[in-house]
Amino acid sequence: MSENAFEVPLNEADGHLPDVINAAAQRHAIAYLTDQGRRVAAIVPSDEAWYWTSGWQSAEAEADEDIHEGRTRSFATMDDLFAEMDAVRAEDLP
Repeated sequence: MSENAFEVPLNEADGHLPDVINAAAQRHAIAYLTDQGRRVAAIVPSDEAWYWTSGWQSAEAEADEDIHEGRTRSFATMDDLFAEMDAVRAEDLP
């Protein structure tokens, strides 16, 4: 399991849910509540919930595919990157 996630059995969380919520917020981690080893709920810190929206996850999947397929470029400097972005932007103008 990732270092930014942890599991808490429901029977241990019973009566201690505020502590679990605080731990998730302080660690910037997802707390998975489990029942007999099966994840039944997730507590996600509110400032990180955007990452788990369907739109963001779709964009993450697209980026992963681009990386896997080699559709990426590297630049020696930030100036080179910005020059490329300006060139692409200029191509898109009418």
